[in-house]
Amino acid sequence: MIENKTTQQTLKFASALVEGEWKPNVSIDVSSSGMIESISEDKSTTDKTSINQSTERLVALPGMTNVHSHAFQRGFAGLSEYRTADRDCFWTWRKQMYEYVEGLDPDSVYLIARQLYQEMLAAGYTWVTEFHYVHNDRGGRPYAALDELSQAICRAAADVGIGLCLLPVLYQRGGFRDEPLVDGQNRFALSNEQYVEVVESCQANVKQAPNQTVGLALHSLRAVDAKAGNEVISHFRSVNNAIPIHIHVAEQMKEVDDCVEVHGKRSVEFLFEKFSVDQHWCLIHATHLTDAEIELIAKSKAVVGLCPTTEANLGDGVFSAKKFLDLGGRISIGGDSHCSVDLREELRILEYGQRLVARSRAILGTETQSVGRRLYELAALGGGQAMGVATGEIKVGNRADFTLVDPQHAAIGGQSNDRLLDRLVFTNVDNPIVGTVIGGDVKISDHQRPS
Repeated sequence: MIENKTTQQTLKFASALVEGEWKPNVSIDVSSSGMIESISEDKSTTDKTSINQSTERLVALPGMTNVHSHAFQRGFAGLSEYRTADRDCFWTWRKQMYEYVEGLDPDSVYLIARQLYQEMLAAGYTWVTEFHYVHNDRGGRPYAALDELSQAICRAAADVGIGLCLLPVLYQRGGFRDEPLVDGQNRFALSNEQYVEVVESCQANVKQAPNQTVGLALHSLRAVDAKAGNEVISHFRSVNNAIPIHIHVAEQMKEVDDCVEVHGKRSVEFLFEKFSVDQHWCLIHATHLTDAEIELIAKSKAVVGLCPTTEANLGDGVFSAKKFLDLGGRISIGGDSHCSVDLREELRILEYGQRLVARSRAILGTETQSVGRRLYELAALGGGQAMGVATGEIKVGNRADFTLVDPQHAAIGGQSNDRLLDRLVFTNVDNPIVGTVIGGDVKISDHQRPS
């Protein structure tokens, strides 16, 4: 329910995907706080509200969230594409990444994040969920302000204008057997008390930021003991039972095998045994699952955060998307290590991975929805849910967050409705995404502004 809001402006679009239906000639009234107050067709320009016509030739899609980001890794992208072992894999890549982490400082964290967030806006992302786990200085010592690097992330997002859900990450050990931290991992370490201080400080700092919020993240089951993880979750859920919680899980078979060896259960089984997983959780990757685990996640209504370009780059494996979606599972997409910053490519590779495994086509479409339409809509909805933010669907009461597409762009070729989304996802001609709206703030690329 929206109270005491005053319409600030009306945005006009050639068409928009409104609550799952295509609407032509749409006008959207946006309040001064950036919320959608009303949606209509063919709105008269004689209204007393301010008519913003800069978008009237464009198509408005629900704003897309990049649900899983390690911003600093954008600076490392492309620097590990050579052989270092007889069998290179995620774990050899991780060692190289740790070496890169050693060179980061507050200035470089800010600059890399700012550049990345600019790239995300250009790609059409309206929000980013930053899974932020570099907390300490180069020697592994806490900064005077424990949240110094977290604040660098917040400044970068604010300066660019992208929405930010900051997830400070709890990271305490090197493996399931309580192995000590090694190499660059010392920059990630926080005690429970330090973690609570970081999160609460970040929460206080974003209170006045209209497009920023804070959630929780446990790095992984191997990096956080279940008792410690539940302690911090209980602390924050006693205040806000809907606070978002993210965790890496079952990305690599080694993690699954180690969990079985130590605890007698697979990763997702162990997660559900030790934690109360519900719709406020987002399980990142969840690549290696049994049918029973797929059903477990789907029934919980938790979102699975898929990062197809990174999962392909690291050789993680292919998520069982069809089985999961057929059970009503919820998904979102993220850039993770940011070897690519392109929401279209994330969706495209998600589908192509399924095709390569099944040796078939149009795997994730249905009898009534094309692949591009279904994946875009599900990912946008899932992104909003995973952040606990009213975004990802164009409807009254939600935020005015939209991804804007030029229907006359060569990649779209004048197609409309679902065919527009299929062209958006499955063609690779420049970028037909020409801007965003974030909380009612219109951002159109200068070279795309109507003459």
